Amino acid sequence: MNAFPHLLRPGRIGSMSLCNRLVMSPMETMHGTPDGLPSQRTRDYFGARAKGGVGLITLGATGIDPKHPETPGCLHLGTDDSVEAHRALVDVVHEHGAKIQP
Repeated sequence: MNAFPHLLRPGRIGSMSLCNRLVMSPMETMHGTPDGLPSQRTRDYFGARAKGGVGLITLGATGIDPKHPETPGCLHLGTDDSVEAHRALVDVVHEHGAKIQP
């Protein structure tokens, strides 16, 4: 008997649909570029989790001020360049059917 019969079924959080109910806790990977943008290593890391079946990925500390990162390699959303870099990360995760949040 399965103790968690709904775990791998689609679910919802508000209006957001998820492919399953597996949620990855925030992970501070420190894989960002020196400028605080998602790197290829960042995309590979989170892409692998999405490919492995996580339905919703939560990034680690993601700042809004690129001049004051929380940790070395920490990501930020504080410049125009960060939008394109984060879009590439989101696209990799979405390729595997998962969602991602900062």
